Amino acid sequence: MSFDSLNKNDLSFWLAYIESLNIKEIELGLNRVIQVAQNLGVEAVADKTIMVAGTNGKGSCVAAMEVILRDLGYKVGCYTSPHILRFSERIKLDGVEIAEEILCAAFLAVENARGDIKLTYFEFTTLVAFQIFSKRKLDFALLEVGLGGRLDAVNIIEADVAVITSIDLDHQEWLGKDRESIGYEKAGIIKKNRPVVYGDSNPTKSVLATAESLISKVFLKGRDFDHQIKTEDKSFDWSGGADMNKNISGLPIPNLAIENVSIGMQALSVAGIEIDVKVLRSSLRRLYLPGRFEKCVDALTGVSVILDVAHNPAAASMLASNVSRELSINHRIKQISVVIGLMADKDVRGFIAELRPFVDSWYVAGFDDPRAMPVKNLAACLDNEDRIILPDDRTFLECYNQACADLYSYQKKEAGSGGLIIVTGSFLCVSAVQESVKRNIKP
Repeated sequence: MSFDSLNKNDLSFWLAYIESLNIKEIELGLNRVIQVAQNLGVEAVADKTIMVAGTNGKGSCVAAMEVILRDLGYKVGCYTSPHILRFSERIKLDGVEIAEEILCAAFLAVENARGDIKLTYFEFTTLVAFQIFSKRKLDFALLEVGLGGRLDAVNIIEADVAVITSIDLDHQEWLGKDRESIGYEKAGIIKKNRPVVYGDSNPTKSVLATAESLISKVFLKGRDFDHQIKTEDKSFDWSGGADMNKNISGLPIPNLAIENVSIGMQALSVAGIEIDVKVLRSSLRRLYLPGRFEKCVDALTGVSVILDVAHNPAAASMLASNVSRELSINHRIKQISVVIGLMADKDVRGFIAELRPFVDSWYVAGFDDPRAMPVKNLAACLDNEDRIILPDDRTFLECYNQACADLYSYQKKEAGSGGLIIVTGSFLCVSAVQESVKRNIKP
């Protein structure tokens, strides 16, 4: 296919083009990607590569490592997915999203290199990231696995350190029906004689067995590294390191889940990074990742809003834990409303059960995606005692606006009482309200 000069320099064209390619949305396997990577001449993406797989927490783990490495003076490339607002969020160099002209040039390079080889959207964009990174002299590439691990496109790179954040039930259609099967797929990123950092408090036999068969040393949460939150002074202690003999006390609690930050710290130590404690403290205070228990205010009403991309029960459990901690800090919060939409293949009842103890009202919303669960089906997963607001034929944003207006009215009537709107269930839910909130934390 030939492209005119206008199309070649238009990112929206490329994104529409790769969505139109005639191949299944998800098609696991590495042969196609390896062939195109060879045609591109992509063999390595950085001096050292850390690859992160897991059911939840991958993006937070990558974000923590990125900030720490940058603050220590290293050149860093990051590849994550999905994005919330802009495609360029997926590919960053030294913390900066890739410029459109660089992206377009990489898309064209991949298109020319693939010939007749069919690629999925994710495979194409992964090769775009690798093409960009391979042309820079990066100290580190931080790569987030898209789905699973063993057959994921990212896994064509030989990672120096493999990280597995957690194993929980999600994407069973592709990865297996139980944690052991899913663990086997995620353990596919482990390479022979190269270390693996495993952050699951309930490790699967499949991950441990894979590491043992590859003679890969495992650094296990709770055994080789760990953290302890000290609520009295709002800090945490961390222990671990490559020799498991490092102890750091009184670290500031970051705006991301400490569990994932701790995993990232261990991965950097295993990769040979000597972390300066003064730099680390500064890095933790600056940690930020959109859509991960992100505190905002609604631009119109001024009510407090939390954006969280949790989309399975394990992530909902983490969200619930964060809400509980927020309630212990802010005693004015008397009303919590959740604006929720979920994909049809998720464990909706399990997700809802994790949040139910904290929720006063459920605003059940739909969004424009063929995989989304219909609004009435989602509402049917709630119990009779749940207070359900079901705006008919309204967009997700309209539903969010109603929730904010209702909370604003409540706060005016109940002097001294506050409330909270939580937007959750999918990256698409958070994306839908991006332009309607003001952020308390700037990236």
